[in-house]
Amino acid sequence: MVDINALRGISSPEKDKPLEKKDKKQKIREEKIEQGLNRARPDMQGYDKDRAKEILLQKTQNNEKIPDDMEDLAFQVAQSLQTIENETTPVNEYFYWIEDAQDVIKNMNDGDITDGDIAAREDFLDMLTVRETEMRVYMDLYRASKSPMAKERLALLELKLAKLQQLRSAIQASTKSKEEAEYERRVSEEEKRLALEYYRMLEEQKQREDQTLFDVVDLDYQMSLRAAQTMIALAALDENAKLYQLRQQRFQNFMSNRADNLKYLAKFESQQALHDRYAKHLETANLVKVANSAQNVGNFNEDDKVRRDVCGAVLEYRLRGKEVPEKVLYKLGVKSFVPEYSMSEEILNKSFENQTTEERIKRINELRGRQNTSSVPQLVNRNKIQSFDLGRFNALQKRNVNVMD
Repeated sequence: MVDINALRGISSPEKDKPLEKKDKKQKIREEKIEQGLNRARPDMQGYDKDRAKEILLQKTQNNEKIPDDMEDLAFQVAQSLQTIENETTPVNEYFYWIEDAQDVIKNMNDGDITDGDIAAREDFLDMLTVRETEMRVYMDLYRASKSPMAKERLALLELKLAKLQQLRSAIQASTKSKEEAEYERRVSEEEKRLALEYYRMLEEQKQREDQTLFDVVDLDYQMSLRAAQTMIALAALDENAKLYQLRQQRFQNFMSNRADNLKYLAKFESQQALHDRYAKHLETANLVKVANSAQNVGNFNEDDKVRRDVCGAVLEYRLRGKEVPEKVLYKLGVKSFVPEYSMSEEILNKSFENQTTEERIKRINELRGRQNTSSVPQLVNRNKIQSFDLGRFNALQKRNVNVMD
């Protein structure tokens, strides 16, 4: 695969002994800020340069306010770093990513996974990680500046980062992980169909006439539905438990990353839209759990098969944009009468930091269906309501007391 980033002067993953992820990202941040300082202020030397580098590194990394006299410098450093990428627009770089992602998907699913295919996949994912780290440096610097131009560039970078996360999810969902591929080089027909569908969806994005960084969410949801269908179909095969475990882990990693993406997309979504998207995400994950709940891989009884068919039908309905009766979801156990809103709370805490504590509590209560008691009609005296005590019920039965009196 041609190293397009090298041609554009953008950093590529190091081939030396890998560092721990945190250390590697920290090293990239330090190198980028120093590089930006050298380009933006070549006249700055000695103590002044060391102080500026330390402040920009620590303050932006911890999302702290930088001194007023350094706000312009933060913008200049970010701008100088982005001039390295002037050979291509942010939109064009995204389309380069799509082409590389398509190559990885095609080569990992052509029925003959080679060591080179595996290495190319890992290199592409590493490149995305490096670019994400670099982009976050620019974003932190722009965020520290009050310039209107900084806000515009920050918004574009946020959207571009969301697109990067989307492509990473596509690779993780449609190609075997390194461990999985080394354990089983053969690609099933179901996996090939999923890969072809992902390839087609990426091609549609690439062929869009407006050539813009368009909405990122619908494609993610479509991808997760396709991946869930594949997981259900493959679980019915009579295969060894190790292979199934590796495949299941890959799907769980994909869904976990998508949940993180949803947290990031809170910047572009209303609170209600974000909650609705997470509810769909949770439903998709639960459908796979319910469908593949048989004790032995590939060993489903008739009840298991019926349950799998119904879960598959729900996924197909979702893909076609059709409604699914609520009672079907409750019957399957996919939807609970007491929803899990921990992710919604986490998103609210992360994405709406400017809200007061009272405003956050009010919004979380709204998501849980709670209302202010003053606005709810008091139809009954709640003090007279007594909860059912199973222990007392059994004790009275033993004493031959008529419990209905």
